[in-house]
Amino acid sequence: MTSKRVWWLLPLLAVGVWWLGYAGDANGVWPWRHEMLLLTGLLGMAYMAISLLLALRLPQLEVWCGGLDRMLRLHRQTAIGGALALTVHWLLVEAPKWAVSAGWLSRPAKRGASAAGAGAGAGAGNGISLHALGNTLGEWSFYLLIALVVVSLLALVSYGRFRLIHRLAPLIYLAGWGHGLCLLPQVGAMTPVGVAIWLIGGIGAIGALYSLLGQVGARKRHPGRVVAVRTLADQTCELTMQLERPLAHYRPGQFAFFEFDAKEGPHPFTLVRVSADRRQLVIAVRALGDHTRQLVAEARIGDEVVVTGPYGAFVAPQGGGRALWLGAGIGITPFVAWLEGLVARGERGEGITLIQCAPDLAGAVYHQRLAELCHRTGVRYQLHLDKAAGRLDLARIAQDAPEQVWFCGPEGMADALTRLLPGGHLHRELFRFR
Repeated sequence: MTSKRVWWLLPLLAVGVWWLGYAGDANGVWPWRHEMLLLTGLLGMAYMAISLLLALRLPQLEVWCGGLDRMLRLHRQTAIGGALALTVHWLLVEAPKWAVSAGWLSRPAKRGASAAGAGAGAGAGNGISLHALGNTLGEWSFYLLIALVVVSLLALVSYGRFRLIHRLAPLIYLAGWGHGLCLLPQVGAMTPVGVAIWLIGGIGAIGALYSLLGQVGARKRHPGRVVAVRTLADQTCELTMQLERPLAHYRPGQFAFFEFDAKEGPHPFTLVRVSADRRQLVIAVRALGDHTRQLVAEARIGDEVVVTGPYGAFVAPQGGGRALWLGAGIGITPFVAWLEGLVARGERGEGITLIQCAPDLAGAVYHQRLAELCHRTGVRYQLHLDKAAGRLDLARIAQDAPEQVWFCGPEGMADALTRLLPGGHLHRELFRFR
């Protein structure tokens, strides 16, 4: 599942469902406004339902998306798509009102107005109340959604606060679905759009309840303790943790979420090494942000931790052939895991070149271990130190690179390699989850 497919497929499906129920009698501004409200509302709900399901970290969805990193990127993109569709939906509601106030449009006659007096009663009152409730739910869920998307895109608050704000997303979705349910009498519960509101919206609602009940990643949570702390370089340390039960289905190169502080919440780290019994984990932490700086400075033996995982599809490729592995800074860690895996399985890596890029020798974490592992597996190892040799020439690397290039490191280098290499040649992990 790719973002391009979703961006094309969802609008096409929404138009198809809307078209099935379109009677072909829309004539004039107000009837077409009604039809476009149905279409944009359906599209916005579909985007938000998919975005919510992608945030649940369901294993099969992770496989379809090619890893949790890509699944969470698609989650973010579909949330933006939903916000855009619902912004158009909101404008379709409000803009005609503004046009009427300005005298550019005439307000349409209310349908059934002549019978309103004779038919008024308990049922009519309930219908009006349901319609008003639906409008209120729709309006406020839209405002909250836009606020959530803006906070996410602009990174206006710290990660810890954003995590708390993000917990509102399932409630916002349920309120939006409630808006659709309240307006079903006007839409028609058994029309194609009405059935879609029940079906698609209901699936999303199940996902929202799953999230609100704290079930996201629940089966992959492993309590444990820090059993060793080792300094690797300036502002970089290695933590070893012992789990109460083994980590299931691990593949070298994957990552997990580590929660050392309930207030701060979980953060992702690559699993550098996992013991044979899957109970002991090793991660490397570089002080790159508030949380990691605190972790490097304050992590102690005996600290409690909750590990959720493993996740990710940045795993060692199967089969032989030429390949380039390029790790920069702390991004060298998945390649350490790959090499440890080759040694554990007794496999060789002829035809593979590993380039480790670091500012200087002191900052080249694991360089001695990498040299040893590469010697044992037949992988060609190159250590590039920026201060001694200058910045790595990515254009030359791309020119001489084999068809398969695996990179982990700073986002700027990854973007440059994406531009320089032919499509499909670069494999990278999108380690930006916010």
